[in-house]
Amino acid sequence: MFVRSLGVYVPDSVSVEQAVREGWYPAEEVETFQQIGAAVAGDMPAPEMARLAVLDAYDRWGESSPRDLDLLLYPSVWHQGPNGWQPQHYLQTHLLGGNVPAFEIRSGCVGMISSLELAASYLQADADRETAMVVSSDNHGTPLVDRWRMTPGALIGDAAAALILGKEYGMAELLSVNVTVIPEADAVNDGAYPLFPPDATIGRGLSFGDRHEEFRQRLLKAQGTGIHLTIQKTMMQQVEQTLDEAGIGIADITRVAFPHGRREDLDGQMSWLGIDEDQTTWDYGRRVGHCGAVDQFIAFEHLIATGGLVAGDHLLMVGFGSGTSVAAAAFRILSPSPVTRGARA
Repeated sequence: MFVRSLGVYVPDSVSVEQAVREGWYPAEEVETFQQIGAAVAGDMPAPEMARLAVLDAYDRWGESSPRDLDLLLYPSVWHQGPNGWQPQHYLQTHLLGGNVPAFEIRSGCVGMISSLELAASYLQADADRETAMVVSSDNHGTPLVDRWRMTPGALIGDAAAALILGKEYGMAELLSVNVTVIPEADAVNDGAYPLFPPDATIGRGLSFGDRHEEFRQRLLKAQGTGIHLTIQKTMMQQVEQTLDEAGIGIADITRVAFPHGRREDLDGQMSWLGIDEDQTTWDYGRRVGHCGAVDQFIAFEHLIATGGLVAGDHLLMVGFGSGTSVAAAAFRILSPSPVTRGARA
């Protein structure tokens, strides 16, 4: 299974310094958390960002048309448009036409990685299926989200990424991908709120900081804090399984793409894997923020564009999603295609 092309749409970042001047971000947290900025899409709809990312992918590939796809998967995290409306149909209307099977995937921030597993399985199941696309996009700039404060130590950004997966030779080979769920951590983001009516229908805002603290207190009260060790152990098992299936070891990994989050989380992940900061995508991630399901993929594109990955290198992706989901994927870089920045309008 090969990555035929990778396209992105990442809007300009708003700096932490500007956010402090505007009163959006606490000045005392700048040095503590070392965040630099967050990509902000303004009023551009998430599906339009996705369309631009798809066009970017095809600009770089330059061999075919989106209408020749065998599958489109659209993982998303935040609300995409009107209630009762699905974003993959926007891409069908404006790019793909109606002959391409298209589905929205809701698996949180591991959505791009989990969709890769689904797409690869779909292509392998039928010899006549050749290519699939996974595209994700989120614009968090809505009244129910405060991108500067909703996650202590991290910022929330906006971005889109589109990956074309195929059976023929491409810019990189997908060596292995694995996703699993830890049901014991199902409540990590529910804030102990009732399931009905849903938050968005009554205007309740989303603060991951508050919800994670509520979950922590709940675990302490029930003497159930061992779930944190379970999450760490499961992450390591996913990485080990993925590397084993890929036929490589951690020493063979050139770069590791984590979710763009808190520095303290990164330190723990680096310690578990025995890697250095310069092997991670931390410096890029703290400039754009946590952008939903696309963090590892916009970082992948950034590494290709800046020479951080070249032919023969290996990239490991590690993902976490509410639920709690844990994912890993391994790639071998083959022949990165020339990067053409800026999609067609």
